[in-house]
Amino acid sequence: MGIPMYGQNKAGDDINVFGRGKRNVILSGGTTKVLTNEDSGAVCVFDTAATSKFVLPDPDLGVTFTFISTILATGDHVIQADTDDHGFLGGIIGASTTEAKAIAHGAATDGNNDFITLDGATLGGAPGTRVEVVAILDDSAAKCWAVSGQIAAVGSSVATPFGDAQL
Repeated sequence: MGIPMYGQNKAGDDINVFGRGKRNVILSGGTTKVLTNEDSGAVCVFDTAATSKFVLPDPDLGVTFTFISTILATGDHVIQADTDDHGFLGGIIGASTTEAKAIAHGAATDGNNDFITLDGATLGGAPGTRVEVVAILDDSAAKCWAVSGQIAAVGSSVATPFGDAQL
């Protein structure tokens, strides 16, 4: 059976044919969630103030995840590459929710930053923080994840959330 022509699909087939529909949502729940490539496209929500971590899978080209904070972090909220040196390239914009300050932060150009730590203070993690990662290389190389987004930080300064270890 072939793909139906536009306008000839059943309502239930719309998602399969045209890619429309809801995205999968994965809640952190104050635990460590290990993501898989099958979770690609998911919105990963830091939904509790407690320490929470999302661990990325070994990268597969085109796999993407969006991370959103819905509550002010009181423990570290962490996005971690699964393997050392499968780190991040790109950067984020950081803005203070309490001061009129904003700054751009870039991940290390060598791809060695394997952690994004959001602490609820200067490293971001306030509600509205949004980070997207996309696998741009497979798991045989460093610099595997392109990162973009914006962090909402609290305080008089905004610091980089990128590190070779959890900050």
